[in-house]
Amino acid sequence: MNKGYIKIALALLSVASYMQNIVFARNTITNNKPSNEDDKYKAYFNPAGAKKVIEAKLAKQAKQAAGISTDALALVQKYAKHTKDYQPYSKEGEEPILYFKRVNNTDIGKLEFTIPNPDNYADVVSMIWDPNGAKHFDDTFIEGYFPEVYNENLAIVQHRYKSPIKSWPLFYHALASKVELSEKKTVILLVSSNIDDCYYHFNKKYINPIVKSANPFRPYIDSEDDIRNGKLIKIYVNLVGFIIEKEADCVKITYISSFNLDFSPEYPDHLARKVLADRILKVIKLKDIFKGNKPISIWNLKKN
Repeated sequence: MNKGYIKIALALLSVASYMQNIVFARNTITNNKPSNEDDKYKAYFNPAGAKKVIEAKLAKQAKQAAGISTDALALVQKYAKHTKDYQPYSKEGEEPILYFKRVNNTDIGKLEFTIPNPDNYADVVSMIWDPNGAKHFDDTFIEGYFPEVYNENLAIVQHRYKSPIKSWPLFYHALASKVELSEKKTVILLVSSNIDDCYYHFNKKYINPIVKSANPFRPYIDSEDDIRNGKLIKIYVNLVGFIIEKEADCVKITYISSFNLDFSPEYPDHLARKVLADRILKVIKLKDIFKGNKPISIWNLKKN
């Protein structure tokens, strides 16, 4: 055979072998691609698939959130019982009396008071559950909304407040739930976890010292630019619970509250407790809002 033809044949065989290697490599990469990457790829090019992925994720979150709410409810009911380890904080003669006790190295406050006229029960529940309801009784409250809603009684809430010691506003994200125990008794709960809300200080991890089941709960919240850029100070709700009861002649409220206000470790404990006490005592203004004998429409309040 002519040497020229032999060289051409060898060159063609080399090219064919090279192409086979490329095909084999591509097939190997495709076959070894992780299943989650396949899902992301399919979801990206398949809106229906993407919707199913999101719905499945939210369903899983909702189930986890419901479990946390159940645990938080049990804890609020436990701390609502007056025990000897509660110490009065309010001055003698002041009513209602605010109590504190230490649990897992953090303060828990307890406050009980009544609102005239049992017919105000539904409007009291509506005001406290409203993400902007606090503006009626807390002069430091700025605004709130639900960035994620699992159902009508289970959501993630964002609340913003003026800071009592710094010029930058405060904010928190918390799991919010409303539990109707009976026609005359409702509990509203707030619990923070290590939520991924794009806060600029992303390396800081929060561990809830009261509601331990909340700690694995890490939903993603697409926060506003001022949160992403560190223009607000992030605080956390260890546990908040409003037990609202319709009684024969009044509405009884038991308020349980524990916050992580992100103070420096050097910040004196008695001053930190005072800041928390001031926050808790603001809810007493509900007595003034509903002080008349006639029930008050929540819709009229919203117009003001």
